[in-house]
Formats: sequence, C-alpha cells, structure tokens
Amino acid sequence: MSRGIWLHATEPALVPALRVLEDHLTERRDCPPVHVTGEPGDLLPEDDLRGLDAAFDTVAPALLVLAGDRLPVPMIDRARARGVGVMLVDCADPQLSGGFRLLRRNPRATLSKLAEIHTRDAISANQLERSLKGAVPILPSGALARHGAVPGCNMLELGALRDSIGARPVWFAQDVPASEIDAVFLAHSHALRRAHRLLMILEPRDMAEGEAIARRAGEVGFLSAQRASEDEIAETTQVYVADLGDDPGLFLRLAPVSYLGGSLTRGAGTGSPILPAALGSALVFGPHGDASARALMDRLRFMGAGRQIEGASDLGPAISTLLSPEAGAEAALKAWTLATEGEEATQAVAKAVIAWINLHAPQGEGGPA
Repeated sequence: MSRGIWLHATEPALVPALRVLEDHLTERRDCPPVHVTGEPGDLLPEDDLRGLDAAFDTVAPALLVLAGDRLPVPMIDRARARGVGVMLVDCADPQLSGGFRLLRRNPRATLSKLAEIHTRDAISANQLERSLKGAVPILPSGALARHGAVPGCNMLELGALRDSIGARPVWFAQDVPASEIDAVFLAHSHALRRAHRLLMILEPRDMAEGEAIARRAGEVGFLSAQRASEDEIAETTQVYVADLGDDPGLFLRLAPVSYLGGSLTRGAGTGSPILPAALGSALVFGPHGDASARALMDRLRFMGAGRQIEGASDLGPAISTLLSPEAGAEAALKAWTLATEGEEATQAVAKAVIAWINLHAPQGEGGPA
C-alpha cells in the first residue's frame, strides 16, 4: 500500500485552499490517501518533536505539502529525517518559524531541503531563484483556488425548464426567508415594468412554505406555478415557486440575475455568494450576511461584480438594471472571474504533487527512495 500525501496549512486562512487541492487530488485514480491539517482547532505540535513523530506515524506520508509563508522548521526537519519529501506551495516570502528562535536566520538552508517551491507570482519566484541559485525547482504557479468546483445539476431537468421558459427573461430569488417574501414580490412588480414577460423563480428558505407563498403571490396579483405541485411554467406564469429542495445551481443556470436571500434582514443569515458568482449570475445582496459570506460579498461589490442595496425598496431597481444585457453581463463576468480565480494554480500544483508521488513513491512502494 502506498504512503499518503499530507497537506498542511501553515496559516489557517489557507485551509479552504488545501481542501480544494484535496478534491483535485482525490479525483485521480492514482492518488494515495490525502490528509489535511491546519484548522484553527488542530492540535498539531509543530515545535514538539515527539508530537510530530506521533503525527508522522499516524499520517504516514510520502510527501508533505506546506501552504503559506511560514516554514515550520521542526516539521520540515522531521520530514526529511524520515525520508518524506517536502513541497512548499502558495508562498511569496517564506520565513522560518519554530521553537528554535530561528526567526532572524536566513531561510535559504531550510528552503534548499525542499523538493519543489510553487510561488504566488513570478516576482516571488525570481527572488527565490536568486537566493537559492537553482538548488530547488521553483515554479510561479500562482495562489491556490479558495473555492471548489461548481457541482453539476440534472441536465434533463435543466433542459425541460429551459424549454418551458423559452426566451423569457428570468431572475432568481435564492433562499428567501419568510421575512423577505413581500420584498421580492415588490421587486418583481417593479422589474415587470421594464420587462413585462419577466419570470421570477422564488426559492423559499423553508420548503414547507411553498403553498402559502403561492397563495400570497395570487393575493398580490401574480400568476404563479408551484414546483412541488408539478405545475408547468406557462407563458402567463409570473412567479415560479421552487419548493422541491432542488440544488439552487439548477435555477442559477437559468437566471442571469439573482438575489441572495436573507441579506436584507439582520440576523437572518445568508448562503455563500460563491455559487451564483461561479455560475455567472449577476448578484444583488443587502447589507447583512454571515461573516464568511460578507467578506466575499464585499469583494464582489468592490470589483463591480455584485450590487449591494440598502433596503427592500432598492431591490427592484437593482434587478431591473442588471437585467440589461450589457450591465448584467459585465457584472456576471467579473463575478465568475473572482469565483474561479486560482483554479489553474490548483490544477498545476495537483499535477506536480501526483508527478512527484509517481516518481518517488509509486503505488505499492513504502515511500520515497
């Protein structure tokens, strides 16, 4: 049985990138077991030699992949003493770290022990090349992707929905809590003034509320269809209640514009904006959101890849603006660029890891020569 691959984030913020790298690696048939560490709660003793030995015994790696600019010297030394290869990825200016007061020393000697170094950019690669003078292969692979690949959807369902909708314009209100149902109805009424054939697909946060939402749509003057009731989308349908628990990616593939539900209500919580962004849907969101989602929402807003509104009355005008092909397409392209950045770097590093494993620790062998 082959020994595995140990991916360790020297900074907790890089754990998501290593999870994406793990997915890329484990998709391959020739990949040995992969182990990821570096979460804030991990008790990995980077400076405790006995603890490190116990961790190496448990993981049994052939290759240790470190991500970030911290160089945990004791960990690297124990790896080399055990014949484990060490690769450094997603780095720019690596500096020594450890319990031996090495912070003021030049990291050149430690870097020279590595199998490969993959930097975030060409400038960092050139600086390390000048320092190491060819002692280690250095590749400017780029920063690793922080977000995973977009999952697929039921293509037969997607095709059927596209046939039903035809050429009509569509927007998607995703994961809408009960407190925002009337807000999205108001927004749809506003947007219909500019696009009279517009269809809103409304995904409730609580699927059990689908029937009540369909009734409410009728009360405010909309003709609706309910997915859980297997209603067809007719030419006259104005609101389609998506209450069957489908993957939202199914509807995001139909809608060039989407609203992130919960973001108009303090404390309601929001899903991640990464899926709409990755599927090329121009995103509208309010001022609220979970901490992890908020950081990405702020980046989307800063890049012009998403539009933040301050209240329910702003939702309709924002949807109307982004339904314009020029405005919506520009925002969607920027959002897609942000959501997929680092994908090529992750693929390059995954390829390099597998190539090293196949060369130094092929399947069936106990580890590197």
